[in-house]
Amino acid sequence: MRWLSFLARVAFICNLFFILCLLLRHTHFTIPPGFNEFVIITGWVLSVFINAIFALWVAVVALNKKETGIPRWLLVVNLFLFLFQIFYRVFSTR
Repeated sequence: MRWLSFLARVAFICNLFFILCLLLRHTHFTIPPGFNEFVIITGWVLSVFINAIFALWVAVVALNKKETGIPRWLLVVNLFLFLFQIFYRVFSTR
């Protein structure tokens, strides 16, 4: 379960970059160009893939009725933001 714990932390960091991408998209503040590219790639692209892998892995572990060893808040936040990312991408008009 060490990999699942590591993946949960990586997914959380990617989710933070996704939230930063939303802020950059809907506000008018700037960050340095190199960091901007990193934030966009991590937030828009990697976060969806990492969260999908995390959600599938958690589902498999839950179906096997094993304990994940991940704090409940981290599990809930990651899964909630994964669902939000899917809905945002489907219903986004831009």
